[in-house]
Amino acid sequence: MGDSAVSTTDPATTATPSGASVVARPALFAMLTEAGGVTLVTAPAGSGKTVLLRSWIEHAGLADHAAWVSIERGERDAQRFWITLVENLRAVPEAEPLIDKRSPTPEFEGAGLVNDLVAELASLKAPVVLVIDDLHELHSPQALEQLEMLLRRRPALLRVILSSRHDPQLGLYRLRLAGELTEIRASDLRFTLDETRELLARSGISLSVETLGDLYARTEGWAAGLRLAILSLTRNPEPERFVAQFAGSERTVAEYLLGEVLERQPEHVRRLLLRTSILEQVNGSLADTLVGSAGSERILLDLEAANAFVVSLDSDHSWFRYHHLFADLLRLELRRSEPDLVVNLHRLASSWYAEHGYAVDSVRHAQAAGDWSSAAELLVDCSLTLALNGQEATLFSLIASIHCCCAC
Repeated sequence: MGDSAVSTTDPATTATPSGASVVARPALFAMLTEAGGVTLVTAPAGSGKTVLLRSWIEHAGLADHAAWVSIERGERDAQRFWITLVENLRAVPEAEPLIDKRSPTPEFEGAGLVNDLVAELASLKAPVVLVIDDLHELHSPQALEQLEMLLRRRPALLRVILSSRHDPQLGLYRLRLAGELTEIRASDLRFTLDETRELLARSGISLSVETLGDLYARTEGWAAGLRLAILSLTRNPEPERFVAQFAGSERTVAEYLLGEVLERQPEHVRRLLLRTSILEQVNGSLADTLVGSAGSERILLDLEAANAFVVSLDSDHSWFRYHHLFADLLRLELRRSEPDLVVNLHRLASSWYAEHGYAVDSVRHAQAAGDWSSAAELLVDCSLTLALNGQEATLFSLIASIHCCCAC
C-alpha cells in the first residue's frame, strides 16, 4: 500500500503523452486551499481525482507536510489500513516525533488506535494534510467506523482529504451541518472547453474549433476520455477524422470502461446496463420491461449515487441517461454478447413508449427493429398530434425514413 499502490496506467492520473505538465486548475486549487478540516472528492473512475490532489499538493508546497494513503482494491483488513495510515503519517516530519510506530498484532483494537492517534496529533505545531485515496476500495465496516471517529475528533491542525468514486459510508452530514466539510464533485472535476484546448495544446495537438467542440461533447469533459483520445491523436495522421469517429467503442476507451466500470458490476446490473443501452434515456419502468424483472429503478439510483456514468435527467431522479462514451461501449458489448436480442429489445421499447404516450420514441424504436408496418401504423396514429404540436419537422423526418426503407 502507500504511494506504490497508486496505478501508473490510469490515463487520468498520468501526464500527457509528450510528458507535458498537468493543466493547472486554479479554481479547484483555490477550493482545496480554502477548504475546512475535511474535504470529500467524489467522481467517476478516470475523472482526475488523484492527479488533481497530487498537483495541488505540489502547487501549494505541501509535499513535506502531506501523508498519502492509497487503498488497495477490495481492502477488507482494518488493521492493515490503520498501520499503513500510521506509517504514512510518520513519514511527515512534523508528525513523526509524535506518533508511535505500530506493528501487526492479534490483539489489534482499531478504536484504541484512533484514540491514541488523536491524542498524539493534538500536539502538532504545524498543519498536516492526510489524503486517503481510493476510499471506495475500503470494504471493512470496522475501519470505516473508526475513520468516522477520527474525522469527528480530528485535531485542529490535521486536514483530511477523502477521494472516492462514490460517497463513503461515513456520517459526513455532521461535518456538513457544522460547515467543516468541503465537497468537490464530478461536475467540478469536469474539464472545461478551454482546459480541453490547453490539454491538447500541451501535447502538440491542434484541432479546428468545430472538431474540438465535437471531442469535448463526446467526452463530456471526462479526464480519462480526453487523455485516451490524446494518446491516439498523437499517433494519428488524420486527427480531424479520428475525432469524427471517436467513441466508447475505441479500443483504449473500451478497455478502460470495461475494466474500471462494467466488469465491476454484478451480473444483474450488467444485464440492465447492456439491455437498456439501446435507449437515449431510461426510467425504472422502461428498464423493467427490457430486462424482464422488477427493481430497475433502485439499480439506476444506486448507479447514479456510485458515479457509475449514469446521469439523472430530472429533479425527481426518475429518468436517466448514460455518459456518451459509456453508452457506446454498452451497445458494443450488447452486440457482442446478445446480438439476437437487439431487435426484440427495440420492439419492447416501442411498445412501452406507445403505451405511455411517447409517440415519436415509439416510432423510432419500431424503425430500429425493422418493423416498418408497425412504425407506419404508429405514425398514422400520432401524425395529427405532431402537426398540431408544431412538430412538422419531426413528422416529415419520420415519414421520409419510412418511405426510404419501404422504397428499398
